[in-house]
Amino acid sequence: MNQPKKPSQIAVWVIFSLIIGSFMASCNTGTIEPESVALGTEYFPLETGRYIDYQVEDIQFTLINSPDTSRYLIRELIADKFVDINGDSAFRLERLRRPNTSVAWELDSVWVAKRSSVRAVVIQNNQPLVKLVFPLENNRRWDGNILNGFAENFYEIQNLGQAFSIDTFNFAKTLKVVQANDSSLVGIDQRNEIYAVDVGLVYKDSVVVTLCTATPECFNQVESGRKSIQKVIGFGKL
Repeated sequence: MNQPKKPSQIAVWVIFSLIIGSFMASCNTGTIEPESVALGTEYFPLETGRYIDYQVEDIQFTLINSPDTSRYLIRELIADKFVDINGDSAFRLERLRRPNTSVAWELDSVWVAKRSSVRAVVIQNNQPLVKLVFPLENNRRWDGNILNGFAENFYEIQNLGQAFSIDTFNFAKTLKVVQANDSSLVGIDQRNEIYAVDVGLVYKDSVVVTLCTATPECFNQVESGRKSIQKVIGFGKL
């Protein structure tokens, strides 16, 4: 004759049944989203061999001369992975440049890119800039200059998860980072970047100019500054 189960045995059996049940439920409904997706780090992928090609238009302004426009191509290639002086995993970001597709790429500069569960950082010209912060949220703001000695510059996430199209490219999920949106009688500072899932930076624009106020004749004309547009024309992995 079977002996009745003791209360402790019943408790163990109930717990075991709950564990098995939850496991089976997860199998039936699909896998749980990985942490990277929950954070949004897929907007800033880092993997050796990845590259993005850009077309760049750069316009320099002066009050006494006509605008000086230059057009060229940039390739950002994620090269070697290494451990930086802070003990963080980082990637060498090689920036290659050429005037057009008929000319070979030449190394223009080397930046560093790194990403944690908290933020994505690009070190350009020896100055670290916090490009994104995780987890991603619409209207989230942070100081992009918090890791360098420059004045505060607050960035803001907008349009998180929205589609974005440029030329022949259609990206299902992107976000916009507004780095500056200031204008006054003396100047304009407007800078934006757009990131796409599993690609990274696909578009950026910048207008940073000083306006003339010295005389009525030059009022509201651009005295000096720069306007640039950088847009993706290709990406992949070598």
